[in-house]
Amino acid sequence: MHWILLLVSLAAFAGAVFAPTPGLIGAGLLAGFIFLFAGFFAMISARIAERARPDATLLGDAEINALRKSVREARAKAAAAASGNAAKPND
Repeated sequence: MHWILLLVSLAAFAGAVFAPTPGLIGAGLLAGFIFLFAGFFAMISARIAERARPDATLLGDAEINALRKSVREARAKAAAAASGNAAKPND
């Protein structure tokens, strides 16, 4: 779709170059710039859409809470192990 918009803008600019009246030149330039910006925005939109992850792959609240809980438990075990090693006297 974005290639079509860019081709239409090219045709509008070509029409402005070969237009016999100032009104057609202005209309061709206006249409050319509008289709040019629309083509660029469509190209950017397609690029973002191809890189985006679908919503189905995103984590829900339950999964996030389960991950947070497992991280808290792992930190608590690591802190307990570190305090247990610090409490042991070295020979």
